[in-house]
Amino acid sequence: MNSYFYKFMINLLKRFSSERKLLETRGAFIIRQLCLLLNAENIFHSMADILLREEDLKFASTMVHTLNTILLTSSELFQLRNQLKDLRTPESRNLFCCLYRSWCHNPVTTVSLCFLTQNYKHAYDLIQKFGDLEVTVDFLTEVDKLVQLIECPIFTYLRLQLLDVKNNPYLIKALYGLLMLLPQSSAFQLLSHRLQCVPNPELMQTADGTKPSTGFKRASSSNIDYTELLQHFEKVQNKHLEARHQRAGRAEQLDRRVVL
Repeated sequence: MNSYFYKFMINLLKRFSSERKLLETRGAFIIRQLCLLLNAENIFHSMADILLREEDLKFASTMVHTLNTILLTSSELFQLRNQLKDLRTPESRNLFCCLYRSWCHNPVTTVSLCFLTQNYKHAYDLIQKFGDLEVTVDFLTEVDKLVQLIECPIFTYLRLQLLDVKNNPYLIKALYGLLMLLPQSSAFQLLSHRLQCVPNPELMQTADGTKPSTGFKRASSSNIDYTELLQHFEKVQNKHLEARHQRAGRAEQLDRRVVL
């Protein structure tokens, strides 16, 4: 990535930050078109790197949510999704770590990134941390949307991996974790019905008693420090909690002035 490209990305994010209506109405279209014309990996890598230093935490969270939706749903990002899905190369693992650090601005998008990259144990570890976060209506709405997304074609491989109960215990635990976070809504019913379809592992044994092959061998990603990533997630979320409390304090002071 040359300096002109990076400056362009900085200015684009500044424009989105100052004109939120542009981000809401045309942001996704602009980013998808850039991914078609330029290198999608460089665009996501540079934006994630810039957002890591973003001081406006609310904008950073909104922008990460927008980028994550584009990554998971846009046909233009098919190759990038495949690159991230298996983390077979040092470049893909480096990209995952870069995205992860910025995705921490939004807890639910961080979990969806772990689902995309098949980091199911880390997804479960993250969901365990959700009990320490401030659960808001917006937070639960995002969990609801993630459940809807799990039913989409992009996560077909994830649903099929539910057949291999013994090799994917953390995937099942993570999905049950999402289920326990949700109120008993339509998303709760949807995920509950999906988990009811998970087979009994005893029924999945072959006639000779051997375990059926999944046909998938995950490349080693042991050089990723997941403990450090989890600590980074907690650090970023603590910053968001402090920022929300500061905003709430300022709003309360303003209300008092209006009353007086």
